[in-house]
Amino acid sequence: MPAQTENDKAWQRYLDAQAIRFDQPFYAVNAVQLKELGGREPRLMAKFDTPEQLAAPLRNAGYTLLPVKNGEYVLIAGNAFALVPPCESIGVFNPLLPFPLYTAGRGSSEAQYIDQAYNIGLLHHFLGMDAADGLFQTIRGREYTSRFEFRFSGRSITVESVQIEVDAGYEGLQDIVLLEAKIGLPKHLNIRQVYYPFRHFSQLVPQKRVRNIFLAYDIPSTQYSLYEYIFPDVLDPTSAQVRQCANYRLQAPRRLNIHSLIDVRFQTTGTTAPQADDLNKIFELVTLVGSGVNRAPEVADYFVFDQRQSSYYREAAEYLGLIRHSRHEGYSLTESGMLLLTEPSQEKPLVLAKLIINSWIFVELIRRASKSRLFTFEDIDAVIGSLIHGGVPRYSGTTISRRGKTIKAWIAWLAQEIGCFAVEGDRVYLR
Repeated sequence: MPAQTENDKAWQRYLDAQAIRFDQPFYAVNAVQLKELGGREPRLMAKFDTPEQLAAPLRNAGYTLLPVKNGEYVLIAGNAFALVPPCESIGVFNPLLPFPLYTAGRGSSEAQYIDQAYNIGLLHHFLGMDAADGLFQTIRGREYTSRFEFRFSGRSITVESVQIEVDAGYEGLQDIVLLEAKIGLPKHLNIRQVYYPFRHFSQLVPQKRVRNIFLAYDIPSTQYSLYEYIFPDVLDPTSAQVRQCANYRLQAPRRLNIHSLIDVRFQTTGTTAPQADDLNKIFELVTLVGSGVNRAPEVADYFVFDQRQSSYYREAAEYLGLIRHSRHEGYSLTESGMLLLTEPSQEKPLVLAKLIINSWIFVELIRRASKSRLFTFEDIDAVIGSLIHGGVPRYSGTTISRRGKTIKAWIAWLAQEIGCFAVEGDRVYLR
């Protein structure tokens, strides 16, 4: 059974105090009572970008939370998430620039990659516009909605003065373009994050077409995924459909051999094995630490994780030598962490590859493969199982396979993006 997040616990306290049994189609909820009875900040209790982040008591009952006024919500039966389907279209995009932008695409904040997509002409290309067409950034940040109505689960909902946040918005001669952005490509999108701004700006500027763009950027592969969502029934947010989508890479996968990646400056000696498959979240954690977020509860709140899960990403970042951790001072960046943050987007995969290849598990695997030029998945488990802590094996049983799953995920990324491995069944060949 998954560990409870702080949101799970807070919502259960609130539901128990209000004696909510989910036997009504909806319930009115206000922020003051959420904080008093749930014992947690309402902004955190209402934060969920994916179905997995929705508090377990709500998810299990088939309910979701919709803001209807500043500080007021409706807890209502229904699904507020839209599918982000796989997109088959992919190509390498050549930036339309008179000179390279060395300061673009650093860090892991959405705003940097939105600006990069605009500056290199990628956004214009996806929208079917010429780079010479006037498209000016006029919207970014938070504001309050106008009044509008819609239907949800067969009920009429009225929204007025709800705070929305637009990652970026642009105005052209005929269009308003609104962007919602994420690092990494999720499987679902909280449709409210697109629908509320769409309705607000459709009323604010009725003479122009509002286009809703979801932009996801995968840092390890330098790949953009763009989706345009439309609402065939403007009064029904659940009518959301993908009008078009495309994937764009900023560069083709590299083809480097193992020897070109071995670099003692990145070498680490570890006492742990990582359990964090998603490299984008490691990037995000490093960026968080660089911005001053340095405690486990803050990290867990940001990712909507339980603290144990957030510790896995902290351990992975430590394993790669990106952050250090002390009980009194919390998390802080190492020199490698600062390097990863400041490198241009196209160079980040190479830095990450060197960090992985020179980490202690990979050093041992490469040593084992020195004669045969290959190692096996059994070797991965053996290396992880060989780690001793306090005179006894640190990992055993299924823990070894869970940690090994992360190593296999990283190997798959290295094989695809860097070319230093080739995987055939349970064998990994050095290139």
